[in-house]
Amino acid sequence: MQKMKAIFTMLLLGLMFWAGQTLADVPPDKFLQEKAQRVMAELKRDGGAIRNDIDKLYALVEREILPSVDFTAMSKLILGKHWKKATPEQRKAFIRAFRNLLVNTYTKSLKQYANQEIRFFPERTKIKGKYATVYSEFVPGNGQRNVPVIYKLRKDKDGNWKAYNLEIEGLSVVKNFRTDFNAEINAKGLDALIARLEKEQEQRRREAEML
Repeated sequence: MQKMKAIFTMLLLGLMFWAGQTLADVPPDKFLQEKAQRVMAELKRDGGAIRNDIDKLYALVEREILPSVDFTAMSKLILGKHWKKATPEQRKAFIRAFRNLLVNTYTKSLKQYANQEIRFFPERTKIKGKYATVYSEFVPGNGQRNVPVIYKLRKDKDGNWKAYNLEIEGLSVVKNFRTDFNAEINAKGLDALIARLEKEQEQRRREAEML
């Protein structure tokens, strides 16, 4: 699971290329390719100075990546049966805690993996109604083999594409989070999981600052 989470965070860097675009503008794969160089240029500008400014990295994540993630859909899929049993307050608290978890994770990823490559295959993209499947692979370099990745997206009510899952080498990120969290919820309860996630956020920020 730890290896999968690491790959997951690297691949979600690609989501920044979709921010603020709708189906009417450009298909998700084409837009992603056109914007990739421009976004990476921001990370590399002035010798990659932004990677040494944690506040600017957090701002970049908030501005460019998070708007392209459907946290409500992901939370529903991750919690599964526990979502149905949760109170409105617990649902909001989990979405907030999970979002904060990913904020810190993405920021750490930007600092560590900005020079890696994500290769997309537009000819394999599938769009059916409000759902889209985009095929890609993560290219780690250094003689390591490429990792196939499938992005799962859907349009929101405003027509924006948002990611709700990733499949890495055939493994669902949502399913893996669900397995981990489900075991913890069954043992300690949903409130305990939320409390743990909230408690870990400051530590995760400190870790990002120290990289």
